[in-house]
Amino acid sequence: MNVDTELRGDDIREIYAWLDEIPLSRPKRNVTRDFSDGVLIAEILKRYYPKIVDIKNYIPASNTMNKIDNWSTLNRKVFPKINMKLSPELIKRLAQSQPGVIERVLYEIRTKIIKDCNADRNALFKDCEEGCIIELDASNPEDSLNQMVPRKVFIKLKKESDEKTNTICALQKRIDHLETMLAFKEQQIEDLTAQLVSSFDKM
Repeated sequence: MNVDTELRGDDIREIYAWLDEIPLSRPKRNVTRDFSDGVLIAEILKRYYPKIVDIKNYIPASNTMNKIDNWSTLNRKVFPKINMKLSPELIKRLAQSQPGVIERVLYEIRTKIIKDCNADRNALFKDCEEGCIIELDASNPEDSLNQMVPRKVFIKLKKESDEKTNTICALQKRIDHLETMLAFKEQQIEDLTAQLVSSFDKM
């Protein structure tokens, strides 16, 4: 991840405005210090990539070594899955709350999220009939989470969901039937075993 480029004032304001839209576990008073342990970064990534982030892996920390541990866990378990990587030196600078560093990391993360969200959305809408209304690509990650789905896409997804639900219900009924049959067979075995024991006792 290249964070050596200086950000423009507009870029920084966009980052802060974006952060204000995200519900985080603690208030943002000083971004450099508040984000230094990596926990809030984990929460942000959990919001946009819920399947690859386990929040329990990240514990609020006040000392530098524990902060580095959190960032290293992100660097090992999460960032590679979204094609990002932090250098050891960058992790150290983040943990030490060096001014201006977290804003550049947030800028890179925000850019990546927008790109991925729009790519997912475009893949979802690829079968939309010509002429249907599709909103322009989002330039804010929060917008990408709330965009409208064309009716044709919604109907297709609803049909697929219903088919999967019906399949699950049918399989569950089959499982219930097999469990009932198994219980019946087990009872028969118990009854036959009891009869055999009783017969041997009478001999």
